[in-house]
Amino acid sequence: MAQQRGIIPLIGTLNGINFYYLNGKPIARKAGGGFTRKAIQTKSSMQHVRENATEFGHCSVVNKAFRSVLGLFYKGYKFTHFHSRLMGLFTRLKVLDTV
Repeated sequence: MAQQRGIIPLIGTLNGINFYYLNGKPIARKAGGGFTRKAIQTKSSMQHVRENATEFGHCSVVNKAFRSVLGLFYKGYKFTHFHSRLMGLFTRLKVLDTV
């Protein structure tokens, strides 16, 4: 990855190069790579990715139901990162389920 030098650091994509900040420093790199939605849906090598996404979705549904039930008790209070902490809890609980 190349660091940006200049008066005005860029953010976004320009001519196939991504400009962004990483740890407070402006970075530039070639755009593209990774995998596509179609590849995830169709390739047999992505079966594990599809399974993980399904399990994560189930944990998210449980998380929403749990927060909606508890909502009456913590109304008016602010909990930092409550959703993400519960997601971590439910994904750890999912690992304990053997079925």
